[in-house]
Amino acid sequence: MRSLRSPGSVMSASATLIVGVVCAGILTACASTPSASGDRHFLPDTAPDWAGSASADNDSSAPEGSTSAVVLFTENADPASISDARTWLVTAGLDLGDEHDSVHSQSISGSYDDFARAFSTTFATTDIHGRTAVAPSTDLSVPADLTAIETVAGLVSTDAMRPTLVDATPTQANATGAPAAVAPITSDDCAAYWGQTVSSQWPESVTVEHRSNALCGYGPQQLRAIHQLPDDATGAGATIAIVGAFDDPTVEANTNTYFTAAGAQPLRDGQYTHHAPTNPDNSRCGGPNSWTVEQHLDVQAVHAMAPDADIVYWGSDTCEAQSLYLRLLDAVENDTADSGTPDVISLSFGAPEELDTDGDRTLLSRVLVEAASRGISVFASTGNDGDYSQAGDHQDGTDVASPASSPYVTAVGGASIGLGADNTVAVEAGWEVQTRFARNGAIIPPGFIYGAGGGESAYYDRPSWQRDTLAQPGSKRLLPDVSSLADPNTGFIVNAPSNGVVSEDAHGGTSLATPMVASMVAIAKVSNGSHVGLATPSLYALTGSSAITDVQPASAATWFRRSPSTGALWLETLYMWDTKPQSLQSGPGWDRVTGLGIPRGTDFLDQFGVKK
Repeated sequence: MRSLRSPGSVMSASATLIVGVVCAGILTACASTPSASGDRHFLPDTAPDWAGSASADNDSSAPEGSTSAVVLFTENADPASISDARTWLVTAGLDLGDEHDSVHSQSISGSYDDFARAFSTTFATTDIHGRTAVAPSTDLSVPADLTAIETVAGLVSTDAMRPTLVDATPTQANATGAPAAVAPITSDDCAAYWGQTVSSQWPESVTVEHRSNALCGYGPQQLRAIHQLPDDATGAGATIAIVGAFDDPTVEANTNTYFTAAGAQPLRDGQYTHHAPTNPDNSRCGGPNSWTVEQHLDVQAVHAMAPDADIVYWGSDTCEAQSLYLRLLDAVENDTADSGTPDVISLSFGAPEELDTDGDRTLLSRVLVEAASRGISVFASTGNDGDYSQAGDHQDGTDVASPASSPYVTAVGGASIGLGADNTVAVEAGWEVQTRFARNGAIIPPGFIYGAGGGESAYYDRPSWQRDTLAQPGSKRLLPDVSSLADPNTGFIVNAPSNGVVSEDAHGGTSLATPMVASMVAIAKVSNGSHVGLATPSLYALTGSSAITDVQPASAATWFRRSPSTGALWLETLYMWDTKPQSLQSGPGWDRVTGLGIPRGTDFLDQFGVKK
């Protein structure tokens, strides 16, 4: 992004953004001034960085059919100039859709041919990060007299965003409570709590201080124990919103069945509201079945953390960035009686940030700034692919996830956490996992299996709260900011449909960590009365305090046996914690796996967002 102003300079100039007042000019901070070229001017970086190589690929092809996009107008554009731009769009053969006045934008649609002619570009179909994508091959341009048009978002058409959850599949019955502690049992069964069962097949060549079989999965009460929430901190009066793709109408019933059986509080009538997408495209993004577990996990994790908070789910038509960002805007702007303005919004999806164009980042930034101006804190998962160096076709470099890389969102990383029988933390570390053959201790190539995303953005400047607090090299936005439970081998039991059958299974990923942290902040906001929009400055103000637990590597691993039905030759696997299987590892202070650490206890509830 060529002229992205440092969000740090924006926030320093107007700290009132944190409490909901947008400083002047921020909505133009994310795009460059178009350069003149004859009777047209270009919209810089509206073609993705990889578009040139895609268009040169002999296998690329011009797409057929139609698409949609969002035109973003300059903040200072007058009504007449915007009207002229809309007239030109219609004259160019494009259809006008919804107007989004709060973020100065206009939805449009039409055929690829019409888009190509209107914006003087071409489109190509290619593969990127394991996804088929249609993207403009060159930057878009518009007539030079259309000064109201700043950029265009949404013209990279791909199933970009994916749920950031990871399954754990113990073959034994799951346990939702922690029985009284006894001596470790020699068994291959999953453990109800850390160290309850330890396999006799642990290889002599692998020595760690903390050993346990993979956990059966934590129940609702144990999620609260991880954040040391007192009994009276239930989120009463808070509204927690969730944005995802599609919608499963069975979430409420499945949640109540699970929580009742677990001895936890079910959802009361009207506590959960869901907004189904208007025109879902079930042929995209793996269809609704690929997102239903994510939706169940998000709702059940929020309800476990904040049993009295209202929950509002917003489902988008597809997992395209444009679709999800506009659905996020719906959640931000909602103030209806049945599901009022949220205190926080949780986003458990992501994609490599290079899939976004400058226009996409501008749209996202405007939506997030609008959220902050209304006192809404937004949280996004950093993904489960670590530094992306072993993800898809991205073998030769690293990347971070969007939308978590935006400085206007709180990026949530992950930790591996083992609770003891008394629900206190027995061991924890950053969630970066190396796998080994349990029979001989040898590394299973390539070694890394999953872990929290983190690193440095390639596009966003480092905000002031990171520049002023962290002694880290570089000048770009760092992520994550904070973290919570993410390891599926110490995961959370979710009751959700799988292959047509509703079942209880343990899940993890930063998809779990994100709603947990969002819930923690929502509880803090209603507990201490703080009026905070963007949460990160308030989080960094607690650096090094007892309100956030620093996470560091631990000598720990879990043992797990896969089902013979998988057909794997070696069924037993060791999951080694935080051994730097890629470039990421936790460490003292802020790190690229857990950020500042894990928000915990009454100290966090009392101190978050409170002016000193």
